Amino acid sequence: MIIASLRLSVPPEKKDEILRTLRMVMGPTLAHLKCISCSLYQDFEDEKIVSFVQEWESQEALDEYIRSDAYRKILAVMELASEPPEIKFVESLKTNGMELIEEIRG
Repeated sequence: MIIASLRLSVPPEKKDEILRTLRMVMGPTLAHLKCISCSLYQDFEDEKIVSFVQEWESQEALDEYIRSDAYRKILAVMELASEPPEIKFVESLKTNGMELIEEIRG
């Protein structure tokens, strides 16, 4: 699984446009068969910070998405940020849930 995260510092005068664009991108992203999840977050401590996080089944699925028109809109949003965006792609080879807590806590 690949986790793609984008963290933006949004200028107040562009906030509505950026949020509208990211919400618009979420539908086609979630419709992609190999997209596990797609979420948009607002930082409660710093309202100018917005995060867009996606989980993909594979690197190939993410690569295909990055070449898509939907991703072109994400690139355009990055241009509107007031500071350079923080972009991370994290490859996860193993995911645990409640079973890990139960194992550790006995």
